[in-house]
Amino acid sequence: MSSISRKTKAKAKMIDMGIVPAFTGKELIEMLESLPNSEKRIAKRKFRKLWRKIAKSDKSLSNILMSNGDPDVNTLRSRSCVVVSNIIASVSDRNSY
Repeated sequence: MSSISRKTKAKAKMIDMGIVPAFTGKELIEMLESLPNSEKRIAKRKFRKLWRKIAKSDKSLSNILMSNGDPDVNTLRSRSCVVVSNIIASVSDRNSY
């Protein structure tokens, strides 16, 4: 499967999941700013829920990227990369049959 096809399917899955379909920080900021506050809050909560699910399934990620207080910018960026990578991998795995 081509990279463009995989990214398109991943973005469609992100929309279905209710999270912002962004691969870069700039895209994420622009898309979140375009949402009303109520929808922005829902999208952020769904992302956090997905992140927690991934972290629980992989304890090494949990130990590295969890924080007791507010996470710093690098931790947030890393979490975003993990979630997006997980979605892309799930799209790729589903289509490899």
